[in-house]
Amino acid sequence: MSLKESIKQIQKREHMTQDELQRRLGCSRNSFLKSSSADIQPYFELAFGISSPDTSSAERNKELEKLLPWVRKFPIRALQNMGYIPANAKDANLVRAVFKFMQIGSIAGFEKYYGATLQSTNPQTIAAWIRLGELRVKRRTSDFAPDHKAIFSVLKFLRTNVFIHGQNIRKQAREELKNCGIEFIEVEPFLTAPVPTCAFYWVGTQPVIQFPTTKMDDSKFLKALYHAIAHILYHPLRTTCLQLGAFAQASPQNNAPAQDNATTAQSILEVEADKFAQDMLLSEAEECELICCGRFNEPRCIQHFSGLFHVRPGILVERLQQQGKIRRRSPLNNFKMAV
Repeated sequence: MSLKESIKQIQKREHMTQDELQRRLGCSRNSFLKSSSADIQPYFELAFGISSPDTSSAERNKELEKLLPWVRKFPIRALQNMGYIPANAKDANLVRAVFKFMQIGSIAGFEKYYGATLQSTNPQTIAAWIRLGELRVKRRTSDFAPDHKAIFSVLKFLRTNVFIHGQNIRKQAREELKNCGIEFIEVEPFLTAPVPTCAFYWVGTQPVIQFPTTKMDDSKFLKALYHAIAHILYHPLRTTCLQLGAFAQASPQNNAPAQDNATTAQSILEVEADKFAQDMLLSEAEECELICCGRFNEPRCIQHFSGLFHVRPGILVERLQQQGKIRRRSPLNNFKMAV
């Protein structure tokens, strides 16, 4: 079978766009469009585990073994225990197994497709965590069209204080968002990297919001969730994002104008998503009314405004802490619920 036919089969089977396949392989657009070119054959074989007469050549194995230091930064043992990588895979075969699991054709493909993880201290481990989520999501055969009215209704409901201790807000969010065509999943994180707050990405045309199974307070959970939904509603170019919280690295140095422009554009999108999340959780008018009360250090003040605004009290406490009105170690943290 020719490379061109193999590409068509993969795209049909995986419901994969040309853009996604091109980014996963890490090849140039020109090379991809000339799919008969032998330049992308090795990338394609690595990403999809397709063998050819040249696959096991000694020269090819030596090339792959040069990638071992980079590959070993993935959580190899954990993936082997899960059955995603053969337990006896070594050297070149280990490289092939990891690339096939990640469905990438090169390190450039990793950086293009999982670029959001590069801000973390261990991109390979975080990307492997995201990949576990991708494998659980069924690809859509049709394009996704967000129902803005339904999604806003869900967001307004989730911020309310109708929930009591013991009710599962994550389950509620999963069910409500699924009705809107948005996949919400939880994946256990690896122990070898800091736990991310949330990841948002697309599997084909299916938007996916992925959280770790670890507990977090309700205000942090909702802010991350609303941030991800902002990308769905306002950034139609299949934006991806990774929210790391305190574990994010410092911004990269300015090395190239093209990279600077891309980084700046991404930062603008993230600021927009953050602003959307803050406004949806607590409007500017509500925030002003709360602060003007002047007695926000008192639990009864939080309880009063929680009932007045119909908003979870943990959201009010978090906003006051963000504004520097109360200490991070305030007794009012008791209003925050672990979800």
